[in-house]
Amino acid sequence: MSLSKNRIYFGFFMIYYTISIFDALFIIYIPLYYLNILNVNRVKLSFIQSLTYLTLFVTPLLGFLYDKYIKKEIQSKMILYLSCITLCSSFLIFIFFKEILLLYGIFVFIYFFSKSLIRTGMSSLFLSMVKESKDIKLTLILLVNTATIVGYLGVSLIFNFNVLNINSLNFWNIFFLIGWVFSLPIIIVIGFFIKKVQFFNENINIENESINNIEFNLSKYEIILMGVIYFSCILATSDLLISYPLSSWIFNKFNETGFRIYSSLYFVFIICSIFGLYIANLLCNKYNEKKVMVIFLYLYAALLFPITISNFPMFMILNSFLSIIAYIITVAYTSLITDFSNKGKYKTFKYQFLQSSSSLASTLYIPLGTLYFGIITVETLIIISSILIGISGIFILSTFPIDKIIDQRKKEIKIEETIDVIS
Repeated sequence: MSLSKNRIYFGFFMIYYTISIFDALFIIYIPLYYLNILNVNRVKLSFIQSLTYLTLFVTPLLGFLYDKYIKKEIQSKMILYLSCITLCSSFLIFIFFKEILLLYGIFVFIYFFSKSLIRTGMSSLFLSMVKESKDIKLTLILLVNTATIVGYLGVSLIFNFNVLNINSLNFWNIFFLIGWVFSLPIIIVIGFFIKKVQFFNENINIENESINNIEFNLSKYEIILMGVIYFSCILATSDLLISYPLSSWIFNKFNETGFRIYSSLYFVFIICSIFGLYIANLLCNKYNEKKVMVIFLYLYAALLFPITISNFPMFMILNSFLSIIAYIITVAYTSLITDFSNKGKYKTFKYQFLQSSSSLASTLYIPLGTLYFGIITVETLIIISSILIGISGIFILSTFPIDKIIDQRKKEIKIEETIDVIS
């Protein structure tokens, strides 16, 4: 393996390791801290969430601006470096002012914006590398998920060894501070390991772009198809309704011991996701991605429902299976939009826009889940999510006739081209 690829792989690992540290804090521990330890006003918290989550919609715009204006290595690397510094620095706002919800909102805004910039640059690099060699796609995805496991596991160990009294604010302060310290190596990595990575290969981009422009113009029905799938994915991610109150629900239902076990074994869910990656790779190479999505969406909905009546061991087992299934669906969708995004101009914009379905879902579902937590039970939110996921499968099924139209159109184009050649 070349030094350049080693640098890229190591860079991907460290960048997503850092992101996973903040994600672990944001997904598992901060919700418990606000809902159970500080017992903040949920109406104010949901309002701030609804505003800050709008930041996620900047990602497609960043993708467009990146494709249009970022043409030099120094530009892409400077954006990536400054974004990592900003991401690490923003957490200090939370550490010092976490009791003030407004300043927490500022932290979340900076956190989302910095992460969007980082992922925009890394998505551009990912798409370029896939275009040059599809063999490394699986390697990069595995590295990203391994980095996520390391990040989540590290945060859970810090929590269990430092937060000896879960109701003590002093222990929580130390926990957040140590978590921030563990994120700092990313700044060194970006400075010394990524500086020789080549983000642009002009010859390949120009050659492939001229070819793909033709394909994109002829595949106008794909836009309709992807629009329907985009909407279905918003419905499919309705389990975000329970994402913010989940830690608090586990703590209340299964007590502190249950929460500690859950947070300590969270990396198991990520390992299950990697197993899901392997299965998804086999299935998507053999079957149509949309068929894979439909089958596993219904399976996901079927397994999500029993959580409402499960005990703690069954809850952990169900979550493990859900992690596998969720990643199969995610990989199938990512594979679908990667092929679509690599056609024509503004590949990063199209990729980020199609990925923004999760951003829209987050903006819609997470504040609602936070607002209604305590008003209606989490079990009810789970049932609602199961129903919406089932409906999403119906929308994907409705795209199959569009596939037939696209295939028929391609056959007609080939016949027309053949006639022109003969003439």
